[in-house]
Amino acid sequence: MVVLCKSMHVDVELIQNKSVVLFRQLVDGVPQVMGSIKDLEDRHMYANEGFCARLGLKSSDVMGQTVRELFGDELADSYLAQDELVLRTGRPLQNHLELIVRADGQLGWYVTSKSVIRSGAGEPLGVAVLSVDLHAQVNSAHAGLARVITSIRERIDLPWRVPHMAQIAGVSSTSLERLARGTLGLPPQQLLQRLRLEHAVFLITQTSKSLGEIAIECGFYDQSSFTRQFRKVLGLTPGAYRRAG
Repeated sequence: MVVLCKSMHVDVELIQNKSVVLFRQLVDGVPQVMGSIKDLEDRHMYANEGFCARLGLKSSDVMGQTVRELFGDELADSYLAQDELVLRTGRPLQNHLELIVRADGQLGWYVTSKSVIRSGAGEPLGVAVLSVDLHAQVNSAHAGLARVITSIRERIDLPWRVPHMAQIAGVSSTSLERLARGTLGLPPQQLLQRLRLEHAVFLITQTSKSLGEIAIECGFYDQSSFTRQFRKVLGLTPGAYRRAG
């Protein structure tokens, strides 16, 4: 089902753009994919079912809304900075890994790409956004990699090493490196970091533990290292993320 903005602010040229029409045909109704189109005023002119489901909102509640209205100030700052960079440089954002809280409260990793939508004359009309749920890719790609992720989550505090992870997957270290890069777009060491951050986000939002306690429980060397890596990946410090939640 195609969902279009019903507000009086609809940009007809944007909605009827051939690239937008093709984009809608590709992503509409695909549950593991979240697709959206925003105009130059940051209003959502299109959102597929996956995008609406991620927010836990009806399509009518998404259309015409800005990123800031949907996600709040602090998270929106990171998303808007991406949009601004794409529009200013004209270069797409490709395969940006993001940790997202789903509507049911579960955490998930998504790979996000963004590109400028242009008119026939080459003028920018808006931004197309595509995010793919990596959980579905892991489950369908390789059971060994899924076992590694499950094992790490069960003992996230351990000092994991690639040979041990490869042993759990039933492959060599080289094969695990190739598998992780091919499936998730990142090596095992970065996968481990992402899983530590995933658990950290859960503890930040669902418990009252101090940030120092969370850093230790998630296997970080110290709170400074935890804060630095958290901010690099999620765009916010752990404290700011807790306040935003």
